[in-house]
Amino acid sequence: MKPRFLNTYRMSILAVLTALLLIQGFVPMVGNLTLIPGLPAITTIHLTVIIGAIILGPRDGAILGAIWGITSLIRAYVMPTDPLAILIFRSPIIAILPRLLVGLIAGSLAVKLPRAPTKKTLMMGLIAIISTMVNTGLVIGLTWLFYQHQAAGLYHTSANQLIWVMLSAFTVNATLEIIAAAILVPAIATPLLRFKRTTSK
Repeated sequence: MKPRFLNTYRMSILAVLTALLLIQGFVPMVGNLTLIPGLPAITTIHLTVIIGAIILGPRDGAILGAIWGITSLIRAYVMPTDPLAILIFRSPIIAILPRLLVGLIAGSLAVKLPRAPTKKTLMMGLIAIISTMVNTGLVIGLTWLFYQHQAAGLYHTSANQLIWVMLSAFTVNATLEIIAAAILVPAIATPLLRFKRTTSK
């Protein structure tokens, strides 16, 4: 791939995905779906970050993840989806770090994608699952680390039991997010990677 084309392609895709992240982040019921009031919203934003990371690599994946995190931070102040979001996503560490790592890890793993179509599809599905679990796991872990007593109050439980209560609260969300990622990421990323190869020749 020619350097000039590579840079143009990268900037174009990065701009499109950034615009999509902003739409998902701030348009109600697009990137954050609140199915049950009071419980954490289900997100689709991770799909955009993981797909972008697979196509563009770890550096741009981290950039997209950071953009996702910044939108979460802003939303927690101007349009929070639930009481827990007000508590935890006003912390830059919890709002940004897990999302940045989603893009970084997805992009780093995607560097080693196999050439065989079936193996590549399975690998992208696995990357999507791992990256989604990283986000959920870090959000829960960092919440327990920094806000265990406040979060325990929201869930009407003790600080010692908070991890299990949060895992229960996030189970449905995480399961749906993992399933969506495992199916949609390979389906969307595969033709985009094919287009990238075709136009670079």
